[in-house]
Amino acid sequence: MARFLSSLSALAFGLFVTGHAQTPTPVPTQTPAPGSALSSLSSSGPPTAANRLEEFRHSFEQLTPEQQQRFLQNYHRWEDLTSEEREILRQRQRMREKKRDEDTAEALQRSGLHLTEEQRERFRKRYQQERRKLEEQLLKDTQERRQAGNTAIIEELRKEFSPSSPSNSMR
Repeated sequence: MARFLSSLSALAFGLFVTGHAQTPTPVPTQTPAPGSALSSLSSSGPPTAANRLEEFRHSFEQLTPEQQQRFLQNYHRWEDLTSEEREILRQRQRMREKKRDEDTAEALQRSGLHLTEEQRERFRKRYQQERRKLEEQLLKDTQERRQAGNTAIIEELRKEFSPSSPSNSMR
């Protein structure tokens, strides 16, 4: 989802900032299913600003209202950044992508599999998909543990600092 949103953001930024005057640079997108509306747009020749805008509009409409709102908030935050801040974020994104690609290559090597180019691409996509799920689950688990720990800390402090607490009256 993050890659999808970053692709949409880059596309929207390129289209809106340039005013459609320049041919936008290609943005990596997910491969559409054959017969889908996106596949017919993508296969209609070289990407034009109008085709890319239509793809963007269609993709944006597929998002939930919460995702649309988050996308628009992020887009407005991006617009407010200085060029130096944008470049820093681009560098961070490139580093994350490089690390993800290195991790994927390492996983393929550790698997010991000897795959064709097509199989390697499928392996890469599946590994990254499963890795994303794992990272999301770990983040959720960490947040839940942190919340439980914070609740326990607050209860402990509530007892310690309550007016009727014997330890509080000794101080």
